[in-house]
Amino acid sequence: MVQMGLLMDSNGIPMAFNTFSGGESEKTSLIPIIRRVKKDYGIERIITVADRGLNTSDNTAFLAGTNDDHSQGHDGYVYGQSILSADKEFKAWVLKQDGYLHDKEIDKNGEVVVFTHKSRVYAKTIQLENSQGKRRLKMNIYQKQMVYYSQKYAEKQKKERELVLAKAKDLIANPGKYTRATSFGAAGYINNIKFVKETGEIPDGIDLSLNLKKIAEEEKYDGYYSIVTSEKHLSDIEIRNIYKGLWEIEESFKVIKSEFKARPVYLKLENHINAHFLICFVSLLILRVLEYKLNKKYPVSQIRESLIRYSCSHLDQNYYLFDYRDEILQLMESIFDMDLGNKIMSTSEIKKILQYQK
Repeated sequence: MVQMGLLMDSNGIPMAFNTFSGGESEKTSLIPIIRRVKKDYGIERIITVADRGLNTSDNTAFLAGTNDDHSQGHDGYVYGQSILSADKEFKAWVLKQDGYLHDKEIDKNGEVVVFTHKSRVYAKTIQLENSQGKRRLKMNIYQKQMVYYSQKYAEKQKKERELVLAKAKDLIANPGKYTRATSFGAAGYINNIKFVKETGEIPDGIDLSLNLKKIAEEEKYDGYYSIVTSEKHLSDIEIRNIYKGLWEIEESFKVIKSEFKARPVYLKLENHINAHFLICFVSLLILRVLEYKLNKKYPVSQIRESLIRYSCSHLDQNYYLFDYRDEILQLMESIFDMDLGNKIMSTSEIKKILQYQK
């Protein structure tokens, strides 16, 4: 198994990528790639935007250091924060309704929505590894913590949990149908569940039941989402809007997997695997630049479809017929000062377009 890490700038343009073994944790992949990008591009300061999977003590300490009012010269971060795995003090702060603000906004569909949120600058104690590899070194870091509530998100979480609980109930009723692999997700809601080490099967005679306490605890936090950042000057709205940029990374991986057929990888040598992902990376880079030039009016998949359909058929001797044209190609003509409107072109005219430079 091969994992790919993708680094993008604030405009969604890919800057670098890294491949690593599927057996490695993604949490350790961030620091090396940040160092490499800063060196390669001569960048003084990077603010990393990532989901909660990369929100670790090591990464926050590396990027922002103590981050008090006297600290200078560090990088920064905007991370998603898991509420369920946070400490009791943070959970209590989330549920305490004092301090929440309710701002009306217009969403992308033109509808009025309420943004319910609050934030604070907080001195958080983290633990780092010592020279023996033990997490016993304590360090205080200052970060801005923001939490917001969404009714749509609450409904989404509830529906997702109901599906998992339905599976958990079926597992309790029919344990012989499941193994460690097939019970993934549902097993976390079941008391006393065990698996045979050699086969992964559930032993006979175990008293299985739903973990009602865990379910009730999770339900309290439905609809709440938290983001933490080293950028203490940012407003809550700015923090949320910056974090929303992650969807472009999610979309990029979808493009790489579906449009570029990045997987499965039918290669074994490391150099060949890296070359495969490099081709995918360069292809994504070209499409993202085109998307940016087109003012993000069209999705990457639609741009790619237009380019694929702009093809020709051989007519006679040195002449070719171009029988496709759409609004994306027309907009490209105006942006790049090119003429793609001719239905019939000679070989020399085609070569002139291919030699285009600006």
